[in-house]
Amino acid sequence: MSIQNCVDIVPELKTGSTRALHAIHDLYYSSLRNFAGGMLGDVPAAEDIVTDVFVILWKKHQDFESLSNIKAFLYISTRNACINYVKKVQRDSLMKTGLKNYLLGDHEEFVLNEMIRTEVMQQIYAAIEALPCQCRRVVKMCYIEGLNNSEIAGKFKISVNTVKNHKVRALGLLRLKFLQPSSVSVVALCFGFFHF
Repeated sequence: MSIQNCVDIVPELKTGSTRALHAIHDLYYSSLRNFAGGMLGDVPAAEDIVTDVFVILWKKHQDFESLSNIKAFLYISTRNACINYVKKVQRDSLMKTGLKNYLLGDHEEFVLNEMIRTEVMQQIYAAIEALPCQCRRVVKMCYIEGLNNSEIAGKFKISVNTVKNHKVRALGLLRLKFLQPSSVSVVALCFGFFHF
């Protein structure tokens, strides 16, 4: 189906027509797959991502007023999904590296270091959970989900400066918590974890 014909099919998509969805899928699937494949260098992963993006499009089918809106949504969603996929692959790779170090290195020292790191991280996460709501959400998005200040600002519909203020406030509260005599052991790791 041509782009011109698809322009007329947007109102049909809004009504929940699967025929309209298939027409838009046929129009954009190949180019989106190539776009994602170029970003990832992994065609099967690209195909999975694009399929998921069309599922999201279907769930939001009532939200679009024009074909250009749909096209922008598809490309932006595919780009974001590719970025998230790369971040996940990197996290998985770090976990595998940790296991490899355990298998190749000094088992006892590795296990001891992992135990200490795990206990410290539990204290940090507990402190994060005790932060005021907005600070907590900003910190989690930044340091756990890996979003940057602009992405967080977009999600909350606030300014980048407001995001930075929440992070600074969170750091101040965490300093107060971890500079207590009973918590000195975790200060170094805590401040290494948060780069503001």
